[in-house]
Amino acid sequence: MIKEPTFEAMPQNMARLEEKVDALTETVNKLSQHIFSLKASVKDEEMICVDEASKLLHLSPSRIYALVQEGRIPCYKPGRNLLFLPSELRRWLTDNRRTGQPSVEEQMEAMIKGMRNSARGRRLL
Repeated sequence: MIKEPTFEAMPQNMARLEEKVDALTETVNKLSQHIFSLKASVKDEEMICVDEASKLLHLSPSRIYALVQEGRIPCYKPGRNLLFLPSELRRWLTDNRRTGQPSVEEQMEAMIKGMRNSARGRRLL
């Protein structure tokens, strides 16, 4: 239950509100500076082509094209050429990091999926 503020408590309540507003203002300023610095670093970053992306990711150019077609890798296509930001590719690598072997559940799902695909192929014949 919220207490009704009294006239005597008003100065203390105002002081607390001012402290909270100051803290929020400081947080907003820090966040806006951080966002501005991120935008500036991305703005200055040079885009790279498929060959350079394949070297960066240690994948073949054909695998890069396959990942783009699957929509699994961040890229830009301003015309006929594919372009990439190295920072986005590095982030993509770390976000898609695997630890160890696939779990038993993942192995079973892959096996079941393979069985379904082979059963579909037999139905078509």
